[in-house]
Amino acid sequence: MTTVDARPPAAARRQGGASPRLSRLPFPVRLLARMAFTLLGLLTLLFFLVRLKGDPAGVLAGPSATPDQLDAIRAAYGLDRPLFVQYLEFLGDTARLDFGESILSGEAALGSVLGALPATLLLIAITMIVSVVVGVPAGLALHHGPRFVRAPLGGLLTLAQAVPTFVIGVGLISLLAVQLGLLPAFGSGTVESLVMPTITLALFPIARTARMIDAELDLVDEQDFLRTAAAKGASRRRVVWRHALPNAFPAVTAALVVELSYLISGAVVVEVLYAYDGIGKRLVDAIFARDYPVVQAAVFVIGVVVVLVNVFGDALLRVLDPRTGRAAA
Repeated sequence: MTTVDARPPAAARRQGGASPRLSRLPFPVRLLARMAFTLLGLLTLLFFLVRLKGDPAGVLAGPSATPDQLDAIRAAYGLDRPLFVQYLEFLGDTARLDFGESILSGEAALGSVLGALPATLLLIAITMIVSVVVGVPAGLALHHGPRFVRAPLGGLLTLAQAVPTFVIGVGLISLLAVQLGLLPAFGSGTVESLVMPTITLALFPIARTARMIDAELDLVDEQDFLRTAAAKGASRRRVVWRHALPNAFPAVTAALVVELSYLISGAVVVEVLYAYDGIGKRLVDAIFARDYPVVQAAVFVIGVVVVLVNVFGDALLRVLDPRTGRAAA
């Protein structure tokens, strides 16, 4: 028996959950709108989080500040104005990329943060390259390797996903820096100083990439075109590299983009652990020093980088798998 949707046409069109007007917008416009709303939410959250501990003037001045000193700080930072006015001024300053000056150094807060950004991006880029270069062969070995290889490799991958990042870092410092003296325990700016942070940060995405390759190959193995290629005389190596892997890469690429967003936050722990002078360490130092202009600038830059990474991931996934774009249309 045929069922009839008795709802009004407008309600029937809303069944999919997404607004028809938004779905008709061009893909770049939808991405820009999503970026704008995400950054607005991030800035709003940042503005109110800074004020959760009470009056920021009291936090900046310290417990021994006099009332006159507190009034002077409020006037200097505009904290004597109504909260909503402060919020609008904060959004306006952010639109002009003006976060004020660092309380500690006196330099522009955004300039201080951007000066540390290249070191963080370098660490993350090397980590992603290592994750792919090691993770893809590990996934192939986990899927097609002999049993005596798959069993210990699976255990190592599980261990890499289970052990916290800071535990791995402390272990590497103890072994490679303290006991063997092969690498510097702290610092940045040299090739040697990148080795242990990269290993620490890369172990989890290596394991994730290998697991994703294994899982996607399981799905691809069930497809008819692989059996057809094998029936035509193609070698197992050719079937895997020419047919199976390209069909597994779209889902793996999407997972790596998500992993890249996590790496940006995970880099904070690694940078603090190894005293690596990146944006994460600068953010933590500013939090402990109550240098709120630098804190706000660092969170803003990290948020922008994460949003851009996700936008790039969406565009890349559409290129690798056009079905994604057609499904979203």
